[in-house]
Amino acid sequence: MIKLEIACNSFQSCHNAMNAGADRIELFENLADGGCTPSYGMIKKVSQLDLPIYVMIRPRGGNFHYTNEEIDIMLEDIDFCKQFAVNGIVFGCLSKSGEIDKYLNKKLLDAWNGPATFHRAIDRSNNYFQAAKDICDLGFERILSSGAALNVMDGLDNLKMLQSNLGNNIHIMPGAGVGVSNAKHILEYTSCKEIHATCKQTIPSMEGSANLVFNDSETISNYREIRELALAIK
Repeated sequence: MIKLEIACNSFQSCHNAMNAGADRIELFENLADGGCTPSYGMIKKVSQLDLPIYVMIRPRGGNFHYTNEEIDIMLEDIDFCKQFAVNGIVFGCLSKSGEIDKYLNKKLLDAWNGPATFHRAIDRSNNYFQAAKDICDLGFERILSSGAALNVMDGLDNLKMLQSNLGNNIHIMPGAGVGVSNAKHILEYTSCKEIHATCKQTIPSMEGSANLVFNDSETISNYREIRELALAIK
């Protein structure tokens, strides 16, 4: 059975994902930078929903090579996740030269001691297929990837090969540019059994704003699009 993961940056997005038929939530904040660790309050609140939650462990945007101070932050965030009903975490660490940082990834995996997804840091690695093998050997549950491309549609051949080579040992989950129009094709072409989407929509957010020179907005995961996506792939 195909699993649908929705990337959510707010409680409303998570609520929409749950009601629209998603199988799992990736919880994060800072959508503009590709996702960072959400607040403690957000983790606590979302963990009360009746849906598996995987929390992003990433202290900042930018690259995936971390300082000792940032590693300390990641370990603290992992420890906090263990206090609540968090089902898994999402992270990925690279060396300065773009290889999988085996030592650091194992350190974080050991600290969590549970299911974990290696995110699209793999798409920045210097050897995509070797990186995937290293991730699998480390014991990650799944890899989220666009096939080393900016958009998943340009990385389908790499994802298909990854699924063929490693799919019996680790879940391969395509993401980045997934929508209702292409999700079924992605799954059929690659033979992957999971898929990742944001289904994002930007909406006005002016309630309570008395100064009309501002034009505030917020980005949420849209219920209708998630529902259509869920129905399209199942």
